Amino acid sequence: MGIRHNLIFRRLFTISVLACTSAAWSLSDGKTAQGLAYLSGGVSAEELAVLNTKLHGFSLWVVTAAKTSGAHLADVQVRILNEKRQVVFDAPLDGPWLLIDLPLGGYQVEAIFKGETQKRSTTIHRGDRHQIFFYFNTGDEVLPNGKSELGGIPQRGGKN
Repeated sequence: MGIRHNLIFRRLFTISVLACTSAAWSLSDGKTAQGLAYLSGGVSAEELAVLNTKLHGFSLWVVTAAKTSGAHLADVQVRILNEKRQVVFDAPLDGPWLLIDLPLGGYQVEAIFKGETQKRSTTIHRGDRHQIFFYFNTGDEVLPNGKSELGGIPQRGGKN
């Protein structure tokens, strides 16, 4: 009876943890009007871990952060235009990360946060995985241990 009770308890505990964790997540996944798959989020360490495991399936990874501290930022409006200047993505991010699977070609990526607009250009080639970082002037801080509440400070660099 003790072993059976223990197994039932473990199953119920696992189900309740998964239910609570899922409810707290704000990952957005979907497709653009052009059918491009994307994921946006990263407001918790768990979300960042999930997004990190999915990086290989997307050609572009956008990260938004505070310039001085490196604290992750959400609610940044991101707009992506293709070579024909057609908008292929335009939405506020649900967290500091956007993963999007862009087809081959050139793109202009714009990020807008509290009136500040930044632009970057990138070209997706076969097999590419690009990273674009947007650092905004903001007072957002990280915790005293040097990490953001979201599990780490984004690193500058990457392939643009």
